[in-house]
This record gives sequence, C-alpha cells and structure tokens, in this order.
Amino acid sequence: MEKKGLPRFSQPKRGAALTLLVRGGANRDSIERITNDGIVVIALNAPATQFDQLNNALLAFLSGILGVKRTDLEIVAGWDNEQKLVAILGQDPEKVDQALRKALQKT
Repeated sequence: MEKKGLPRFSQPKRGAALTLLVRGGANRDSIERITNDGIVVIALNAPATQFDQLNNALLAFLSGILGVKRTDLEIVAGWDNEQKLVAILGQDPEKVDQALRKALQKT
C-alpha cells in the first residue's frame, strides 16, 4: 500500500520513474508540492505553451536537483502535456525522494 504524500515511483531494473505535473510561466523554478497521491508538482520559469522549452527547462531543473546528468533523464510520457512521466536512469527511488524533499524544503 502506498503512503500518502510520497512521490509515486516505479523501479525498473535500471532506475526510477517519477510522475509529475509541470506548470510553466512561474517566476522561478521550484517544486510546489507533492500531492496526496504522490504526484510531484513543479513550477518552471518557461513558457507554458512552448513544450520544447518547458521540457528542456524541466530536464535541466531535475538534473540539478537530483545530481544526475541530463542524459540520465527521459520524458517517457507527456511530452506535449503538463502531466509527465520521467525516467531517471541509475537512481534508487529512495535517493530521488530524498533529493525532492530537500528541494521542496528550500522553497
């Protein structure tokens, strides 16, 4: 059973996957919250309607927060949608959770 408010992860053989809700047009890049059903809500200072720019900003933001190379991140679903599924290669879900919570506390 999932705990409330924890990011929703899956752990494929080579990493983790993260469910996101990404909103553009913010004043700054930040993690806004983690919902009760585990979706991580992220605000980005990138145009909300320009998905190429928004997705590139998302990957750069996650790379910095998680301490991984951008090449270790892949948007596997939701490229042209605000709801996204991002694969994180070579990362344990617990480490990803810790990094996200640390970033959330800074906001």
